[in-house]
Amino acid sequence: MKASIIIPTRNRSWVLKDCISHLSNQSAKDYEIIIIDDASDDNTNDLVSDQQPLTTVHSQLKYIRLPQRIGCWAARNVGIKNASGEIIIFVDSDVLVDKNFISDHLELHKKNPDIAVQGVVRHISRPEKFGIKTLRVDGICNTGLVIQNCSVPKQKLLDVGLFDEYKFMGYMDVELGMRLKKAGVKVVYAFNNCIAYHVDGFYTKEKLKNVFSKAEERGKTSLRFIERAQGKTSENIANLKVLFLSEVLQTNKWIEKTGLFNLLVKSIDFPLPFIFPLLKELTKYHYRAKGIKSIKKE
Repeated sequence: MKASIIIPTRNRSWVLKDCISHLSNQSAKDYEIIIIDDASDDNTNDLVSDQQPLTTVHSQLKYIRLPQRIGCWAARNVGIKNASGEIIIFVDSDVLVDKNFISDHLELHKKNPDIAVQGVVRHISRPEKFGIKTLRVDGICNTGLVIQNCSVPKQKLLDVGLFDEYKFMGYMDVELGMRLKKAGVKVVYAFNNCIAYHVDGFYTKEKLKNVFSKAEERGKTSLRFIERAQGKTSENIANLKVLFLSEVLQTNKWIEKTGLFNLLVKSIDFPLPFIFPLLKELTKYHYRAKGIKSIKKE
């Protein structure tokens, strides 16, 4: 049973090297790593060329550079179509795994050919923190899948039609998981193995702007996603919570003030470590609520 590891990337050379290094040092035999470069304009191309000697007789590193940006979901579809493995394992380019990661995924698929495996994702600030216990853990979604660490038989993905590339920003993996479940694929959760570590990196002013822009877009597409799911999703509860907090805290009256954003940027290195994450999460709630409200007005 051969595995193909699908990794879309764009301008993440600062962490991609560590991602490839961890995936090249695996206990599994006969697998391929497929990097789909979504038109990066950093040194990703040179970095991957330097990393190729790390592959062994048991693994192969394929590099597909796209001439123009198509988005990570479309890039994943390109990777799937170019994969030769029976099992597709999805990992993001800022995710690090241990040496038994691929073997753990494959072992579960050998036991049951009609499953998708969902692994957990711990969050760390930088690659050097790999392996530590963390409070923030992702990878539990009772509706669908969390793409940073999951695996699905390639044929099952082809049968349901791959990722919807543009419709549900922030929900494409969940929506695909729903289609897989409808097709009879059971999602198995791996809590004690298949563990991955997401490298969050350090926040900057531009990175924060991108986070809030995505939060607003996620709010907009959440309503379309709920409609597609026919209301049977935890996103209903999530949206109600977001709207409630935004209303109670009157975030529309103070969140988007220039002074607050500058305070948020300054609080990144503030001596009291809870200040920045608290302000960041409140701001994300505001922008998601803003996105939800903008669609409701249409």
